[in-house]
Amino acid sequence: MPKIYLKYIYCLFLYGFLCLSVEAQEKYVLKIEAVAEEESVLRKYKYPAEHTDSLSTERAIRQLINTLHSDGYLLASTLSRSSVSNELRVKISIGEKFTWLRLTSGNVENSLLRRSGYKQAQFEEKPFRFNQVARMEKSILSFAERNGYPFASLKLDSLRIEVNQIGASLNLDLGPLIVFDSLDIKSDFAIKARFLGNYLGIVQGNPYDQKKIDYVSQRLRNLPYLRVSEASTLTFQNSEATVHLKVEKRPVNQIDGIIGFLPNSNRSDGLLVTGQVDVDLLNPFGSGKQIGLHWQRLSEETQNLNLQYAHPNVLGSPLNFDFAFDFLKQDTLFTKRIFDLEISYNLGGNSFLNVFSTSEGTDLIGTPKVTNNQLPSVIDFDLTSYGLGFDWNNFDDPFIISRGAGLSIKASTGNKKISRNVSLPAEVYQGVDLKTLQYTFELGFQNYFRWKNNFVLVSKLSGGLKANDQLFQNDAFRLGGLKSIRGFNENFFFATKYGLATLEGRLLFDESSYLLLFTDLAHLEGEFKESPTSEWALGLGTGLSFATSSGIFNFIYALGSSQSTGSFNFNQSKIHFGYTTRF
Repeated sequence: MPKIYLKYIYCLFLYGFLCLSVEAQEKYVLKIEAVAEEESVLRKYKYPAEHTDSLSTERAIRQLINTLHSDGYLLASTLSRSSVSNELRVKISIGEKFTWLRLTSGNVENSLLRRSGYKQAQFEEKPFRFNQVARMEKSILSFAERNGYPFASLKLDSLRIEVNQIGASLNLDLGPLIVFDSLDIKSDFAIKARFLGNYLGIVQGNPYDQKKIDYVSQRLRNLPYLRVSEASTLTFQNSEATVHLKVEKRPVNQIDGIIGFLPNSNRSDGLLVTGQVDVDLLNPFGSGKQIGLHWQRLSEETQNLNLQYAHPNVLGSPLNFDFAFDFLKQDTLFTKRIFDLEISYNLGGNSFLNVFSTSEGTDLIGTPKVTNNQLPSVIDFDLTSYGLGFDWNNFDDPFIISRGAGLSIKASTGNKKISRNVSLPAEVYQGVDLKTLQYTFELGFQNYFRWKNNFVLVSKLSGGLKANDQLFQNDAFRLGGLKSIRGFNENFFFATKYGLATLEGRLLFDESSYLLLFTDLAHLEGEFKESPTSEWALGLGTGLSFATSSGIFNFIYALGSSQSTGSFNFNQSKIHFGYTTRF
């Protein structure tokens, strides 16, 4: 008989044996009864009747008794039990249901009771519930812990029982007032205790706040330039609380260079070499500041310069200040400059509320072609807008993310002013509203799911919308390239409305080295006044990132397909090399 049939028969035999074993496995049957006058109460409660072992039956009995206690049947207990073969019979006594006679506020202030959700009517002639009292206790003690009293305790005083009614009053002992002492920091690099204290919200002399202590580890993980070498500890002495931190420097200051080789569409032969340089300095003065310089050469005639400066905890406050300047020269068409000022406020943990102002201006370089006395696809304009934003994340690491999710939302509105260009005919401006309101919305979500320690699935969703009756190409979002839709030239697409989804799988060799496969799918719309566009774009590719002793090497190979460029073409594939040096 062929070996394949022998294997088939063996598998069938093994499967049948396992099925018989499962059917033959002993089951434990649980039957719970109550005294005759309490059977109607017992029928309201459900419990599993069949169990695989005796331990599971005991857990079911205990869970039922605990549920009865929580619902006010404080005297519920087991009376007897008997077992025959694999059947366990349990008889319980439920007893009378206890209600509140009255729970008075005692020495607890009314303002504190209101914050805890306490209402006198809930504790007069109402069923006695443990969970209700526990929630109120947790709320009161949590408020005390956040306002300088970490040793507060709450108990029921003057307890009395009348038949099946319970009366009591609250007794709150706040304990001593505790204030924060200065941070105790042990580190191998320069970092100012004042800055770190303001960043964590742990300021000397301020009342103790347990919530800030709970967030210490999470907030420290959000600082990319340090690593917590030991878990933080907390000590109390002389009514003061001291937080002890031990951190070490993490080499994240970087000089990042990328070289791209693209087919040169302006020449019949040869390649177009593009480039990008990123310089990021984090914590340069030991006070958490950040300085960034980013330059790109996107094509033969296109370059982009971006400068950034971030100043955390301005004047010791919880406010952070960010400034950015961006300058773009787009071929021989136009230049665009953007000044961005942002003030963010920490809402707790890694949640931030942002208020920002953006000043945007565009100037034409040459004279664009005009047809039918209509405005061209690019114009001169100035836009000053104001907006709000929200950022949140719970990433496990700010630099090399393998777990967690992040959300970013921005909305702004501003006055757009179209400037008359003397090189264009005056007729093109006839009937054009030179001053209008423009709205901008942006949304981003990303999730990193780590599976079996060496695989990370990255999913990202982002979108943007610009709303105005008069939109032009130099208004648009710019997409395409290594940081958006891979497989296309940098900033290849112009869109006033877009949605972008990314799915990426990473096979980890270690925490900072991995092999990746990815796909980027985008729907792009350009609601331009004269030439509206709409298309789908798809990018596919693979890549490699691996760490060396002095930096990280990146290699990306990608193909792109869209309605404007056609199907996948290996002659138009994009290859990107990158090397990031950290110090």
